[in-house]
Parts: sequence; structure tokens; C-alpha cells
Amino acid sequence: MKKIIEFYNTDKPYGCFSNFYASPFELDGYMWKTSEHYFQAMKFQGTEHYDLINQAKTPMVAAKMGRDRTRPLRKDWEEVKDDIMYKVLKAKFDSNEELRNILLSTGDVILIEHTRNDSYWADGGDGTGKNMLGILLMKLRESYDEYDGEYFLPQWLAYPNIHPIDMFWRMGEGETYVYKIHLWHQKWGDRALKEYEKYYVAPEGWEL
Repeated sequence: MKKIIEFYNTDKPYGCFSNFYASPFELDGYMWKTSEHYFQAMKFQGTEHYDLINQAKTPMVAAKMGRDRTRPLRKDWEEVKDDIMYKVLKAKFDSNEELRNILLSTGDVILIEHTRNDSYWADGGDGTGKNMLGILLMKLRESYDEYDGEYFLPQWLAYPNIHPIDMFWRMGEGETYVYKIHLWHQKWGDRALKEYEKYYVAPEGWEL
């Protein structure tokens, strides 16, 4: 089975990968409520609009302000926007160990911002989008020294044809797999485990 994690809404599993997720950090001498605030403000660096967006009450308000084409969009925006997105993602995850561990816990999984609302940063809802946010998150993930690329699907997906009470899970390959999952969860902490459990809801008769 292909290892993929789709994210979008902040109240859903792995919603912390969204730029709308509230995780304050400092960057360029300012405090930012979300990575969305910083990203949108950088469209107008050096103008009053930068400060106004920094002070926006919510990431949605910041996004609407940044997309308002009556504001003076910097001329090099298309050339610099990917680098700016990577910079703010790094600041966000560098400043929050818990979120960083969640990102690292995704191992070699393909991360996809899944929504039809965006075909550049997301997948366009049907997989035709560029998914640049997912790509930059994966790039950031691999930049950390702690990154090891390990990821284990839950038992029922890794071995879909084996019953949960089969002796396979009590000796040999199955027992080893369960033990590896246990060690892996311990490594990245409770918050990472909770995201995993919310994303992969255990069928009846199974437990992680």
C-alpha cells in the first residue's frame, strides 16, 4: 500500500501541517500567530501592509488581505514565494519540538495538502495540483538530523489478509512488526501517536 498522508483542515489529523494552524513563532524580529500570517505579509515587505497583516486576528483574515490585489504586491513574488514558504515552515517547526516530532514521525510518507481550493500549494482535490506545500514539508522533514525515514503502516493495512488474533502477531514476522511500531511510537511521543491513531482509525477487533 502506498504511504500517503493527506491533510488540510486544522481540526483534522495532521492539521498542524496547515499554514492556518495556530503555532506562534518569532521570525525577522516579529512574533507571528501562524505561518499564513508571515507568508501573506511577505507579499508586501517594507510597506504598511506587512504590519497590518502581522496584526490580523486570524489566518483567514491574513489570507484575504494578502490576496487583495488592491495592495502593492511585490514584483518578484512569483520568483521568491517558494523560498519564503520554506523559510516560514522551518521557523514554525524549529520553534515547536512537538510539531517537529509529528513531522519527523511521518518518515518517508508522501505528504499532500488535499483540497480543490488550491492547485499550487495543494493537490487541487484530484491530484492534478502541484502540492508545493507538501513537497516543502517533505524537504524540511529530511533536513533534520533526527530524520530516519522510518514509517510503519498499522497492522491491518500492512498485512490486510491476516486476522487480528492470528498467531502471526505473536511470533516471528508479525510480532517483530508490532514491536517495531511500538518502539517507533515511543521515539516520537504521545502527540505524534495521537495524530497517527486519529488518521488510521482501528477497525473492530484491532488495536495499535
